[in-house]
Amino acid sequence: MIRRIELLAPAKNKECAIAAVNHGADAVYMGASRYGARAAAGNLPEDIACVIRYAHLYDVKVFITLNTLLKDSELEDAVRLSHTLYQMGADALIIQDIRLMYLRREGIMPPIPLHASTQMDNSSPEQVLQRERDGFERVVLARELNIEEMSEIREQTSVSLESFVHGALCVSYSGRCYISQADCGRSANRGECAQYCRLPYDLEDSQGRTLMRDRHLLSLKDMDRSSYLKEMIDAGIDSFKIEGRLKDVDYVKNITAYYRQKLDRITGNKSSSGSCTFFFIPNPEKTFHRDKTDYLTVHGHMDKPVAQWYTPKSTGEYIGRIGRIYPDGFEIVPADRLKKEGGLHNGDGLCYISPDGTFEGFRVDIAKGMRVFKQGKIWQPGTELFRNLDYAFEQQLKGKTAGRNLRLDITLEALDNGKGLHLVLNREAHEGEVPVRAEVTVQIPLQPAKDLIQVRHTLTDTLSKLGGTCYRAGNIRFIPDDFPWFTPVSAIAGLRRSAVSLLEDKVYERYVRPVIDAGRLISLIDPDKYPGMLSADSLPAEGTPLMTCKYCIKYELGACPRKNGSKTVLLQEPLYLKTRNKRFRLYFDCKSCRMLVGIDNSSNLERPQASRK
Repeated sequence: MIRRIELLAPAKNKECAIAAVNHGADAVYMGASRYGARAAAGNLPEDIACVIRYAHLYDVKVFITLNTLLKDSELEDAVRLSHTLYQMGADALIIQDIRLMYLRREGIMPPIPLHASTQMDNSSPEQVLQRERDGFERVVLARELNIEEMSEIREQTSVSLESFVHGALCVSYSGRCYISQADCGRSANRGECAQYCRLPYDLEDSQGRTLMRDRHLLSLKDMDRSSYLKEMIDAGIDSFKIEGRLKDVDYVKNITAYYRQKLDRITGNKSSSGSCTFFFIPNPEKTFHRDKTDYLTVHGHMDKPVAQWYTPKSTGEYIGRIGRIYPDGFEIVPADRLKKEGGLHNGDGLCYISPDGTFEGFRVDIAKGMRVFKQGKIWQPGTELFRNLDYAFEQQLKGKTAGRNLRLDITLEALDNGKGLHLVLNREAHEGEVPVRAEVTVQIPLQPAKDLIQVRHTLTDTLSKLGGTCYRAGNIRFIPDDFPWFTPVSAIAGLRRSAVSLLEDKVYERYVRPVIDAGRLISLIDPDKYPGMLSADSLPAEGTPLMTCKYCIKYELGACPRKNGSKTVLLQEPLYLKTRNKRFRLYFDCKSCRMLVGIDNSSNLERPQASRK
């Protein structure tokens, strides 16, 4: 059996989802109106239904995120929502609350595939094997795993494996970050993360000395594993996931197209149908981009810097440094990429790190080649410049950037010596699969053709006019080969439209679900049978780390005893992160190569009282 590789793209809304499909996604994941781990990225049922119908034309799957921990009072509503999504044709639900799996076993949840969210901390062979035994059809692996660990999990399990390949990184293992909940009552496991990892902190030692001031010490660069796709495929990864359910449509277009091209060069065994044509050159540095890191992909430790301490914002692409200074601006000593592009554009956004370490930026009003005309600043020669808004690229993304088509093989047959027509459409299919087929017959008297060549040309042209559909003409065959009959163009066009409509109906029929009496099933839920989910809105127990991180500040500072040995920078521990009037203590589990962030009991951090519903 041929192994098919899936490119999974994010969608904040219907526009992003359709763009993901058009730019080569094999699957799309998006939030329902509630219970998703991105509370700000919910979607109305009618929009989800529209996306599912469009995606299924290309055999693209649609996964819906219900990946928060549920309050007891929400369980029935979540099951009811699951039934609604199942009837719409959703292909899977991504969940965190294990009770939904238990309810599926009992036949109360619909028989829809369930994927174990990365929020379930799927970071070891034992954990993934347990998810498989629980009944999950797929497990979304922790971001912190390296290729060797992925391969080890594959060897010990048979469940489908999904891995993040691009996008923003949580500094903590997903599902094990409680800092937002503990400090301000907003739970990351409830889709309400306040993003404490993107805040500026001071780093203090045990003597109260400030080692670093006002730096984003928990903010990581964005993941980019595009150089290791082949190795990840060989390690057993089935689905390559792009992060970004809060990102805009430009990001979705650019990054999806970038990985579609990368994967197509490695393997043509994608899991959806249709081929893409792109009308731009994808470049991940030109949409939201915090620099990049492969994040432990090879060795499992930080052999390269992974943090971006100066800013949590998009830095974009490096374009060069400031050279000659003029009274009205400066000239850029360009990097190779900027040389090839011929310089900047009016409207570009530039940013840089100022001498005092702050991150600043401005919009280019006037640029000519490598000259930037900008007054009011004291420019420093040698300052490195980044472009986080390429105006020309942004405008390009607002136009038509891709087309995705399925091949139709077409056969037109004359019946009963010119008394009718029979049109057959065969939609492309993966190797070994039976294509979807539509046949339409019409009784119409045909006249002998006076010019066989002209008739053949007209028929071919009319049958090929598939604009406005997802199809393009492949092989066009006539029976008999010489097709000696004249047929009005209007009749052929009508026949073609009827056949295409029938074909699409047949595609949709493959996803029709049996009607289920959801209300009766929901009434069978026993609220006392699966207790213990009060953690959905309760605080972690005293002593529980607020963050558990593979990333380590000591490592970044050259103070890792495992890496540097006798050359290790000595720090006066314990170390603390301080922001505003709050202070968090850092713990270092060097044996397990992990950093823990905990509450500093001497600080004035108050633990908010969570409700228990």
